Formats: sequence, structure tokens, C-alpha cells
Amino acid sequence: MFKNIPRQLVVLFISLSLIFFSFGCSNSTKSTITPNSIDAQQTIVKNSATAPISGTLKVHSLDVGQADCILIQSDESSVLVDAGNNEDGGFVVNYLKAQGVTKLAAAVATHPHEDHIGGMDVVLKAFPVEKFYMPNATTTTKTFEDMLNAVKASGAKRIQVNAGVALDVPGISGTFLAPVGSKYDDLNNYSAVLKIVHGNTSFLLTGDAESISENEMLKNGNLQATLLKVGHHGSDSSTTAAFLKAVSPKYAVISVGKGNTYGHPTDIVLNRLASADVQVYRTDQSGTIVATSDGTNITLDKNATTIKANAPPEATPTPATATPKSPPPPAPPQTSKSTNHYIINTSTKKFHYPSCGKLPTKNKGEMDGTRDDLINAGYSPCGICKP
Repeated sequence: MFKNIPRQLVVLFISLSLIFFSFGCSNSTKSTITPNSIDAQQTIVKNSATAPISGTLKVHSLDVGQADCILIQSDESSVLVDAGNNEDGGFVVNYLKAQGVTKLAAAVATHPHEDHIGGMDVVLKAFPVEKFYMPNATTTTKTFEDMLNAVKASGAKRIQVNAGVALDVPGISGTFLAPVGSKYDDLNNYSAVLKIVHGNTSFLLTGDAESISENEMLKNGNLQATLLKVGHHGSDSSTTAAFLKAVSPKYAVISVGKGNTYGHPTDIVLNRLASADVQVYRTDQSGTIVATSDGTNITLDKNATTIKANAPPEATPTPATATPKSPPPPAPPQTSKSTNHYIINTSTKKFHYPSCGKLPTKNKGEMDGTRDDLINAGYSPCGICKP
């Protein structure tokens, strides 16, 4: 083949052939490895995006009577939402210790009413707390002052709650949906409403948020939840039909005191829950209720109650504490300068006529004076008897 070709040309031809052969093999190797590498990377990303949630989430609704206290526990963190009345502080501390709590990643004071923050100062003194969440709502009560002093002494980072603020806690995914506004006539509507999401399950903790706050949340959406902590102990000022439809819960928990003088939970709210086919759990009937989520389902350790009209009290109440079946008789007309005898609630800073059907059972006092005197002293008129 190379007989008549000069030797130099033959050597050159063979060298070039070897070079082209080597280049072809190199390209072939690259084209085989590269697709496999991309496939491996795509698999890793896909697995990371769909990684199942690990561990369980527990939401404890403590039996603190006509008050609120909720403990949220993940495998990583513990969060306390409200702490019951003043006298509940020791009970709350002991309950948390029994659940193995040694510190709180966060504590939340939904709003400054005594039945929600009363025991908070005791809790803050008993456990290290990293963050403290509360709305921009104040009152002049000693209970509120005690809580603020305890927050300061604890060294916890204080965070103001508004709609959209995230709960910055390891292992617990939460967002505050309220308060949406910044000025309300009733402290209940300042309530910090917290939505907790764990896998495909969710919890909506509403504090004492009433219809005004609920309507504001309806405009923002994101309300659907598997379990609803019913607002304001089952009062008909909360849990409107529209709000309940938007939440569409499977379960509802009502934190309420047995035989309370407010008539909570009201038949109106119970009937709404019944119509929506919601399984209802009540602390006045079941005690402390623990809901456990595995990310797919929620199980509760108490039996759901049969929804019906409120049963009569076990003992016939005295006229002073009986819940009236009809609105109280109208008070005689008066001017703002008329001097009258009023019943005051030193915790909620409300004043009432003595004939009012919603008189306080705790933090109760009496005061004589004009309507303006009480308003100037920081009290606001009751919305029921309208003094």
C-alpha cells in the first residue's frame, strides 16, 4: 500500500490517524458521562423537594377554665400561646414540665386580657424564652404590667405581631393572620391569630378575635385549617358563618369554663359547627385536649361532644349570677353628668349597670360617679347593658 509513497509521508499519515482516533474516543466518553451526571442531579433535587415531613406536632389545649392556654410542641421546639388567668400560672408551669419542656422557643400573648395573659409572668420566670410575640395593644391593668416586666427580665426578643409576620421557630411552621388593622375599640380584635402548618394538616388559633377581625382576615384568605380553636370561648361575637365556611375545619376545640356566667359556648355557634359537620371538643367537658399531627392526619385524645343546646347548670344559680334568658331591662335614661352606681371589671376595664347580665365574676369592683368619670378613669362601657 505504501510501496511508492515516501517514508516521511507514511509516518505523517499514521500519526494523523492516531490523533483523529484519540479525539473521537474522547468525545464519545464525554457524551456518555454527561447525561448520566445531569440525571443524578435532577434526582437529588426532586427528592429534596418532596422530602416527607419528619416527626409529629402536638397542640395541647389546656383546661384553664374560662380562659385560654395552648402549648405547641414539635420534635425541636416548644411554643406557648397564652397562659390562662392569674391563678393558672402554677398549673401551666407544672403542665409544661410534665411534657418535658425545659425552655420555650417562643411565647405568644394574643391580647392583653387577664384570662389570656394572667399566668404569663409566672411562666416567663420559670422557663428561658427566646422570643415573645404580642400585638400592639396595651391596657393599664397590673396583670399587663406584670407581664411586661417579666418579658423584660427574661431577655426574650420582643416581636410585634401583625398579619403576615412569621413565627420564627425551628420545627414549627407558623404565620400570623391577624391583627390586620391597627386601631380597634375592643381589645379582642387585636388578637394575634396564628396558623400552624404541619405537612398536609393545619391549626388555626384565633384567640378572642371577633367578627371585625374575622372579616378582615376573610379578605386576605389563607384561612383553611384542619383544626380550629374557636374564637372567644364560643361567643356569638366570633365564628361567623362566612368565617367558618372559609376555615372549613374537620375539628374544633372550644376552651371554656364549666358553668360560666357568659353562656359560652352559645347555641348559635354550636349550631353553626353542627351544620358544617365539625367534630367539636370542649375543655369544660373533656379537660385538657391534645391534638397530634403526623403531617397527614390529626388525632385527638378526647371524644368529640354531641352538639346540642347547652345543658342547664347543675345547680340553680342565684339571681346575681344567673345568665338571663332575655336582655336585661333597659336602664333609665341619663345624661353623662348623672351620678350612678356601677360594677367595674378591673381586668377588662369595662363598667356595667348592676342589672347587667354580663357582670364579672373576677376582678370585680364597684364605683360611684358619672359616666364621664369612669371613661376618664380608663374604663369603657359594656356593650350589653350600654351604661
